[in-house]
Amino acid sequence: MKVVSVVGVSAVVVGVCLCGAGNASATQVQCDSDGGRDITVVAGNTACRAAVGGAGHARAVGLDGIGFAQAGAGAVALGLGVSGGIGASEGTAGVPIAIGVGPEAYAFTSLHDATGPGVSFAMNGSLAQVISDSHTVTCLGSAALAWDSRTGSGCLATPVGLWRTATPPR
Repeated sequence: MKVVSVVGVSAVVVGVCLCGAGNASATQVQCDSDGGRDITVVAGNTACRAAVGGAGHARAVGLDGIGFAQAGAGAVALGLGVSGGIGASEGTAGVPIAIGVGPEAYAFTSLHDATGPGVSFAMNGSLAQVISDSHTVTCLGSAALAWDSRTGSGCLATPVGLWRTATPPR
């Protein structure tokens, strides 16, 4: 479980570093929402949307990609899309984090009955997904990571194989 935690935190750090070390010609948009606001920014192929229903905080960033975050009931949702990737997070609890980096990368995190973080990170045509309602994590492609802190479920897809944590009993 510690290994999955380290990998999850590492994915977030990589995503932040990629945003900070972006190309000077990259189009960047940021959406930050709380207090029931819904903010959308579109600039060509780059976009972000942050929406909050009631309490919560949503932050989405697109850096030549699409970021989406939707939060309610006190959740803190973060979505980041970089270089053609899509990061979409939504939830009514916990901290859903989704980071999509590279063309056709799709990361999706949905937390509704979880209190901790859930992380999905996908690169270059891969898919990573965490859905707390159905207790599932999914990794497809050659560069994907998904982790649900509540159940400890996680997966990692690489060019040399797919690894999963043992499925916890329900």
